[in-house]
Amino acid sequence: MIFCCKVVDTLVASLKSNTKLVVLDHVSSNYGLILPVQELVEICHKRGVLVLVDGAHAMGTLPISLRDIGADFYTTNCHKWFCGPKGTALMYVEHQHRNLINPLVVSHGFQSGFNSKFIWSGLQDYAPYLALHTVLDFWQCYGVDRMRSYMFQLVRDAADLLQKSWGTELLCDITLFGTMVVVQLPADILGKNIQVGGADSAETAVHQITYEHAEVIQNKLFYDYQIEVPIKALDGKLYVRISAHVYNEIEQYSRLATAVTDLRNKAIVSL
Repeated sequence: MIFCCKVVDTLVASLKSNTKLVVLDHVSSNYGLILPVQELVEICHKRGVLVLVDGAHAMGTLPISLRDIGADFYTTNCHKWFCGPKGTALMYVEHQHRNLINPLVVSHGFQSGFNSKFIWSGLQDYAPYLALHTVLDFWQCYGVDRMRSYMFQLVRDAADLLQKSWGTELLCDITLFGTMVVVQLPADILGKNIQVGGADSAETAVHQITYEHAEVIQNKLFYDYQIEVPIKALDGKLYVRISAHVYNEIEQYSRLATAVTDLRNKAIVSL
């Protein structure tokens, strides 16, 4: 609730008299948080501002009702959580705004209506879209609710495992996350004598955390432990953003917990 209030307050404070368009994440990629997009869209519309919602991480993880969200424009893709081929995506435009939107490539169907001017664009490869029905068969076979339930539960179990293993906290309350959760890394992840924030001492060096520190840890996990996971530098602290899909198992997150614990015993950043 506090997070939602902060997002709303930030949006209201940011809207100016000349604001024409607001772009919102449905699910924040960096933080993994689900935004209250319906409420945010209503606020913008009351001020006469158009809204584009970027739903890149929503397709496959959340139920999407374009009618309920009420955005003027909504985009998402099928190659992330939906497990579709790369290059497959969706763009929704409210009917009254379609005259504002044109493709970057002017081709055969340009004068033949909204759908045609986007579909018949040069030498576009349609094979990925023609394969989407097999992805739909996959979701229908296993059940949408069953798959989402597994993903949501697994990422929560994994976040709990990592918190207990490292003695750290989540970026926000677990209820604000979907299938991605951001977990704080141990304060001494850069080495036993290097602290992330906190008070300096004769024995301990205090580092101001940057993207470069996050990149070092992410590369170490990938090359030394064969673990691919994004590391984030947020508000002077280091976090790991974990994700969970139907092909993941809790043992994979146990490997991550062990790898990070191992890194704590190594001076991976030179003083």
